[in-house]
Amino acid sequence: MFKVILKTAIKTIFVVAVLALVAFAIASLGFPSSMADFCEKSGNYSLATGYASLSYTYSGDVNDLNRCFLDSVYAENDNNIVKFGEKLISDEKFAEVCENNSKTYITSNGTKIEVDYKQYVNGNVALAKYRKGNKEEALSVATAAMDGVAGFPVNNALAVLSLQVIQSGDKDTADKLLTEIDKHQDLESEYYTALKNELTKVGGEE
Repeated sequence: MFKVILKTAIKTIFVVAVLALVAFAIASLGFPSSMADFCEKSGNYSLATGYASLSYTYSGDVNDLNRCFLDSVYAENDNNIVKFGEKLISDEKFAEVCENNSKTYITSNGTKIEVDYKQYVNGNVALAKYRKGNKEEALSVATAAMDGVAGFPVNNALAVLSLQVIQSGDKDTADKLLTEIDKHQDLESEYYTALKNELTKVGGEE
């Protein structure tokens, strides 16, 4: 009698496990956006990237592509940052994405902080390329992001790349960045002056 009960229990557990796997497969393939939501909320951005990518394959929606990029940044996956970042930058609706995601924040002490999403995306792609060893490509991405930009706004792509170069002590790239930063000279900006001084220390220029 006990053996019969045990066999029945094992079969029941097996059936439940199979049904759970089937349900998971259906959810994964049928509702990737919802699965991405779940993974993001649990902090598993690597898995979220995969689901967001599947959702983008289904929809072709640039917002899904942007989600792939953001999840890749949070997951600190340089390969995916470059992969999805470059796709996003080249998308015909990238300007629209940047407009919708650029924000202005006011801190508790009244400081105004502007987040230019174009600079954010390009800056992260440049950083990922630099960390992968593609220094020239990294500089090219950051430089292109600053085309037509007046002055030297905080957290622009060149500045973001510069901070990494300063931290790495990379003299050659520091010298090249100094040349590019000079094209956006803003002597009234403490941010510009401080960043250039630190790059100069690394690059060894007077």
